[in-house]
Amino acid sequence: MLLLAPGQAWCWGDEGHQTVARIAAAHLTERARQAVAGLLKLDASFAATGAEPPGATDTLADAMARAAIWPDHMPGGKGATAPWHYIDIGLFEGPSHIAERCPQGNCIVAKMKEYLVNLKEHRADGVWPESKELAFLMHFAGDIHQPLHCASDADAGGNCVNVIGFEPMTNLHAVWDITLVNKLMAQDGADMVAAMETRFRGEMRHWQDYGSIDQIAAESFQLAKSEVYGKAQPRLPVIDRFIEVQPRNCATEAPESLRDVKVDGPRSYGAGSVDVVRIQLYKAGVRLAAMLNAIYSD
Repeated sequence: MLLLAPGQAWCWGDEGHQTVARIAAAHLTERARQAVAGLLKLDASFAATGAEPPGATDTLADAMARAAIWPDHMPGGKGATAPWHYIDIGLFEGPSHIAERCPQGNCIVAKMKEYLVNLKEHRADGVWPESKELAFLMHFAGDIHQPLHCASDADAGGNCVNVIGFEPMTNLHAVWDITLVNKLMAQDGADMVAAMETRFRGEMRHWQDYGSIDQIAAESFQLAKSEVYGKAQPRLPVIDRFIEVQPRNCATEAPESLRDVKVDGPRSYGAGSVDVVRIQLYKAGVRLAAMLNAIYSD
């Protein structure tokens, strides 16, 4: 039973998305908690797996954590929803090109805006029920805070950039999705979320006042430029034109000048990068809570 007491390359990995969901659950209003719990309880896709320890209480945070990873594990794969997880803003051009890089509204920025409206108006899109739209929104709130989901250097958001030293992850996107999240979890341990709450208490309200989805994407783009591509050693060339590249086609679509570079992972992405991941996961969580509280405010 769901109780209302608090309790390609990958996209932040399951652990990152579950962390975002659990942070959000802790900051929901009672009205939002009731609404979210009601929707998730109706959808068998988000039911407890039965693998939980005997006597464990299934909390709202647990249900949100399951729903938040569903878009990465859809039966049959992501299919037509795959482009919804990111927006490839060219590193050479910047966030002023968001609309141009979101053809037919087929990107994370447009889908988040759409589902914010649909959930507020209890209006499904005709393809997915409200419960699935909620799961997509929770998932995308995590994705849009991963810098490489909002930038690309003709490399499919870093998927085509080779990285050494962080094996088994061997491309830049996977390092930021999984390796650095794992490092954060190992460093902060089981009290990671509680430690975030203490560390960022003074920033939470400011971060929740995020402005717009476009502004979140622009913020993540700037982080990709300064903290991901900008910290790579050896330096990566900035491709001066937009090239659409699919991760599975790196060998044929990404420029050779990028593919030839082997980024030294440990030298490029150390403690400072783990700090960026910590901040981004927390921002995603409290901003998702702000979105849901606004949706279910009346």
